[in-house]
Amino acid sequence: MATCPSITSKVILTVIGVIFWHGFYHTYNNYSHLTKDNLTLIPAGIVITVGVFLFILGCIGCLAAVKEHKCVLAVFFFILLVVLVAEVTAGVLGYVYRVDVKSAVKDGLTEAVQKYQGGPGSDEQVDYLQTELQCCGIMNASDWLNGTEWSKSKIHAGLVPQSCCIKFNCTATILAKEIYMDGCYDKLQQQFLSKLVYIASIAIAFAVLQLLGMICSCILMCRSQEIRYETLGGPNSGLRV
Repeated sequence: MATCPSITSKVILTVIGVIFWHGFYHTYNNYSHLTKDNLTLIPAGIVITVGVFLFILGCIGCLAAVKEHKCVLAVFFFILLVVLVAEVTAGVLGYVYRVDVKSAVKDGLTEAVQKYQGGPGSDEQVDYLQTELQCCGIMNASDWLNGTEWSKSKIHAGLVPQSCCIKFNCTATILAKEIYMDGCYDKLQQQFLSKLVYIASIAIAFAVLQLLGMICSCILMCRSQEIRYETLGGPNSGLRV
């Protein structure tokens, strides 16, 4: 007969499996929105890989909870352990190299602005960024007039992209009060800091979920061992004294 801890562990493992399945669905569902141009191919590839991994992990978790198979439970435990170690390592490396990350973001933004010509592709990402963050240029709106592909065109002389406009279809002149004057780099920094606590909370919650899954796996593995070596003289053994 299953004990209370083993039943509870099975329920929790099943719930964890469902959560991982949901993570896969959410990731895959948003994949199409991440592949509009070349700038998003790498992140999209990473995201869909993580989604497939969560799907597999969810399958293993549900199977482990239902079957109580020791081998499956061990695999589930090992995968959770590897992911947990990877998360801790990524967090430490992210903190250590945070300055390099900031520099890389600024360099990438600078390159995107310098190559911007107002056409489809990576330019759409710049437009999206400026519209969503209500910003213009890298440090300020004047960046569009300093050696960019955009400024080299005669039809764009003295103008900024329409995505810098506060209201749709403005004159887009650098002296107008109709455009955003703040740079996008500072806005990105502010947004990151504002979301830092939220990101940390989600990471901690996910780590706790993984630890819970590992504990439940251990409980079910112990339960499986107890059933295997059940005393032959027990009430359910069928033996008669």
